[in-house]
Amino acid sequence: MESRQLRYFCEIAEAGSFTAAAARLRVAQPALSRQIASLERDLGAPVFLRGPGGIKLTSHGEILLRHADAMRVHAARAREEISASLGQTPGWISFGTAPALGRLIFGPVAEVMAARYPELCISFVEGVGASLLNGLSDGTLDLALTSRSAYAPGVAFKKLFSEPVYLVAAPGQEMPTSVSGWEDLRGMPLVVTNQQTTVASWVEELSGRTQSALDFRYRVESSQAAIDIMRRGLAYAVLPQSTMQDIRDIQSFQLARLTEVSLDRNLAQSRERGSAPLIDVLRDVVEAEVRRHFHDESGACGR
Repeated sequence: MESRQLRYFCEIAEAGSFTAAAARLRVAQPALSRQIASLERDLGAPVFLRGPGGIKLTSHGEILLRHADAMRVHAARAREEISASLGQTPGWISFGTAPALGRLIFGPVAEVMAARYPELCISFVEGVGASLLNGLSDGTLDLALTSRSAYAPGVAFKKLFSEPVYLVAAPGQEMPTSVSGWEDLRGMPLVVTNQQTTVASWVEELSGRTQSALDFRYRVESSQAAIDIMRRGLAYAVLPQSTMQDIRDIQSFQLARLTEVSLDRNLAQSRERGSAPLIDVLRDVVEAEVRRHFHDESGACGR
């Protein structure tokens, strides 16, 4: 296989047709077809199913695409490391975290990185749960600050801190005098935020879902929506400390810390893609910024 053939193959798979891929690549369609035919002869198997509605990957094509994506990622990493060794700065890096944490650290991280690498471009991504982990897997994210998922093969986690978790209720809503763990929330209607691309919330993952028999009454896609439902007295919200900044009049709400519950926040990277000098710098900057907001007596990040 030639690198040009793999590049053409990936472009066709992404575009969905030979015609669209030829336009993107600015090559004649017959030349593109010849390269794919040569690739299929070399593999000894077809990679595309051709039909009136366009093309589809065969099972062999799906295998090739998976490996081709990995090869492209490794090639990009090689370019980054070579650029770093030459004192050059690659064009883009990407970092993602939950919106509430992003509002705390995106600006300071950008300021420090800009001072060190004036020409560097950074993509800051707001997301939660599965969306961040998927970004690490598919190469759209270099680094993420996220809670740890039980379903994250290929992702390496480094715990930075444990964030306190609170039960929050609207003024006048019945509120327990104290709460320690998930069992104390039995019978309370809860509003939870999904982790995007999944139907579960971090509350369900952390509590063990059905084991606690909690009443997940409302599911929403953002903490702002959860706060609004809670504000109307329709449900209780379970929120990490960082999300409290989204409640402007937080003093008027009832709060009870779950003393036996915390939400671990981890720096996450793809195991397969490994690291690079610039990503190492970004990781150090993120860790330093997190320490400014969360710190405990042991010297580890946390609060």
